[in-house]
This record gives sequence, C-alpha cells and structure tokens, in this order.
Amino acid sequence: MIRFIPIVNDDSSGIAAFDGDNRIGECTFRLDGYFVDFLSVDCSDDIITEGLARAAMNYAANRSAYIARIKKELSSPAFIRLGFTGEDVLSVEIPEALASGCSCGHEKQV
Repeated sequence: MIRFIPIVNDDSSGIAAFDGDNRIGECTFRLDGYFVDFLSVDCSDDIITEGLARAAMNYAANRSAYIARIKKELSSPAFIRLGFTGEDVLSVEIPEALASGCSCGHEKQV
C-alpha cells in the first residue's frame, strides 16, 4: 500500500511517498499566506507524483492556502492533469485541482 506522509521542517514542508518501508518519492513546498509554492518534486512515477501533489495541496488547504504554484522547470504531466497553467510559473486553485478526477486509468464505478 502506498502511504503519503507529511514532513515538517523549519522553513518548508513536504510529503514523502512510501511503498511499505521504501521511500518512492518526495515533494517539498512552502506555505505563503494563501499560496503554496512547490520547491522540489523527486519521483520517477507520474501517478505517484500526482498523489504527492494532491497530498501536498490538501495539507496546504488545511492551513488556509488557496492557490498552488510551481515553476515550469519543476512541473510534469501530473501537474498539467491537475489543472496547473501558466508560463514560467504554473498555478491552480487548490479546490479545483483536488476536485478533478483520478487520472490513474481506472474507470469510475457506477
């Protein structure tokens, strides 16, 4: 089972993804008022990256953030699927991103 665990540092926060005891990805971010800025994303699996982004935005939203931002060079297809748009800095409203459907390829049960 994949677990997403928060990491809290003095000047930033993060989410680490674990498969059992194996760390399989991590992202760091900084809360800045109504904004959350992604600082790093380290994961080779696009679906896990999406999970990291969703977990980070949920964490940030629970601390009053409303807009998530990421620099273009850190972005990946997972962030685009979540609705991030822009030129040098991509952004999305967190409620809109979290309400978007799962993109893992599984069909929705009716």
